[in-house]
Amino acid sequence: MMNINVLEIRNYLLKPQMREHFIDNFEANFIASQQAVNMHVLGQFRLIGERDHYVWLRGYTDMQTRLEGLQSFYDGDIWKRHREVTNGMLIDSDHVHLLRPLGQFDLTCGLTAEMMAADLAAGTISTATGVIAIDFYQSAPGARDALIDTFETQVLPAYQREGMQLRGLFVAEMSENTFPRHPAIQNEDLLVVFTAYPSESAFSEKRARVAPHVHKTLEALLSGTPETLLLSPTLRSPLRYVGE
Repeated sequence: MMNINVLEIRNYLLKPQMREHFIDNFEANFIASQQAVNMHVLGQFRLIGERDHYVWLRGYTDMQTRLEGLQSFYDGDIWKRHREVTNGMLIDSDHVHLLRPLGQFDLTCGLTAEMMAADLAAGTISTATGVIAIDFYQSAPGARDALIDTFETQVLPAYQREGMQLRGLFVAEMSENTFPRHPAIQNEDLLVVFTAYPSESAFSEKRARVAPHVHKTLEALLSGTPETLLLSPTLRSPLRYVGE
């Protein structure tokens, strides 16, 4: 299991009809090159229902490794060679959450970008990627710790009964963003939950069954309606559904 203590959720808005071109460009040029400077690409996704959005995850050992990796990559030859084409497909790349994990979770179930590349080359990569949900729960002011405790003790058991794969709980990384060229959202009242499902229909059915309990349990601790990113992993994404 990778030692990931800092995570970015990067939600890009692309120019119309550019998403497939962007994915091809990203996976050809920016996975191995980021890994080479200790930045881990943990997942690449099409945002379901939003045809011009591309979401990806980048993980780091710590904030110092993040700074060193970002400096090396964005001042390096690979980015300089491809940035004009890449930026030409983008409208907005600044919607980024900077997070840290709560507890010990294996977000990708041991899968890595290197393993996915090897499986793709060998023709053994699984096309059954499933779907990933990222839920954003905004606590009432001062209630984040109570929200976390209630989620862990009262909501997670319901998830387990439904066979929903919990992949991780995260909160904001509140230390200084030392690479200001890349803005990041650092919201101290946020709880972020990753779950995995074999299909969109399984997501809808399982979530519908737990929704009344989740709403009743958490409503008093929240400042607004939770938001969800429902994601379809690309073929090379390490974060995907893994069957039992």
